[in-house]
Amino acid sequence: MESRDLRLLLGVAEGIGTRALSEALGSSEVTVRRRLRRMVGPTGPGWLRHSESGGYEVADLGQDAVGLAKQAVTSLDHIAASLGVDEVLLSHVELVMAVVAAGSIGGAARGLRLPQSSVSAKVSRVEERWRTTLFVRDQTGVRPTAALADLLPRIALVEQAATRLRGRPDRPRCAPPSPHGLEMAIEVGFSGLLEALVADGLDVSQHVIEIPGREWTPTMRQADICLYLDLPMASLPVPAGHETAIAFCDPLYAVVPARVAAGRRRIGLGELAGQDWLTGAIGGRNHSSVVALCRSAGFDPRVKYTSTHSRSARHVLNAEVAVALTSAAFVPGTTAPTVRLAEDFEVRVTVGWRRGGTLADVAHRIVGWLRLAHSRRLAASRPELLAEMRADPDRWPHLTGT
Repeated sequence: MESRDLRLLLGVAEGIGTRALSEALGSSEVTVRRRLRRMVGPTGPGWLRHSESGGYEVADLGQDAVGLAKQAVTSLDHIAASLGVDEVLLSHVELVMAVVAAGSIGGAARGLRLPQSSVSAKVSRVEERWRTTLFVRDQTGVRPTAALADLLPRIALVEQAATRLRGRPDRPRCAPPSPHGLEMAIEVGFSGLLEALVADGLDVSQHVIEIPGREWTPTMRQADICLYLDLPMASLPVPAGHETAIAFCDPLYAVVPARVAAGRRRIGLGELAGQDWLTGAIGGRNHSSVVALCRSAGFDPRVKYTSTHSRSARHVLNAEVAVALTSAAFVPGTTAPTVRLAEDFEVRVTVGWRRGGTLADVAHRIVGWLRLAHSRRLAASRPELLAEMRADPDRWPHLTGT
């Protein structure tokens, strides 16, 4: 699948004829017809079928793909306009994102099953085509330049759409069949996860839950799979008959008033002793974690706001009248600055499942999807942090191979 296949799908959906498509793409009619034939039937993606008039029309499977193709093409055009080039190819975007996610040319080469020299040469050609330097190379690997960092949100949209269009979510190719009718309880949602599981042929329903205390809730115990946060010093014990796996870990950050942040990159918990605090409900898991962390730094937090409602919490944080703890992946939508804690505390995103059957296979697919999504999110929002974490695989093993 290439960019032109997506444009052909959209063109057929709009009723554009073969000759007009060839003119729009700058290709011969023979080439366009050949590409269209490849999009018909079981040997291709099955997006098109022959129409009664002798042309092509969008098949049922193609109808589902049109929206994703439009998302990918729109983002590709936006990237091209930002770079000042005529066209950006889907294959180039996927290569760039593979290098970003791996953190090195060698890591990307292993993931793509290509020689490192080949991937390095391909990256150089993309930089030439895009007329910009994309990576800074050093002894620890590569990191995105400022120019690439600005493009990463759009690049991520392209890759997400392409992954779903190919019908191959991020999972092992030869995984055994999975059960249907799965019930999944989630404390935190991840955009695209449910869609990826459905595209994988699973019949999944999910329920958003709250975990008020320090034990699994009845909903978590009854669900086939659950997804939750293990907070520092308030970890949830795993009940009998269940297993868990850590999808990824995130270092703790503090949301603080601008006058406290003062452009700093790190801040110690002890420096926040005199501030008002925002936590979850008194006695709840979030509150217990914050209290335990602050006491480890030698003080009791002055908890003034206890709101689990995100809108109320954002209002308090935007007003910069209290501090709160968060993480790299779960920063609330606030204008207040976030500063990484000097202490080495972390939040663990955990997947749990009922022991037995093939649930472990599904759970590990989810773990793999979450790990890759996490590395992509950091690449787009905190590339410096991603590079630092990749340089310490003993502490952040979940980033190895993503």
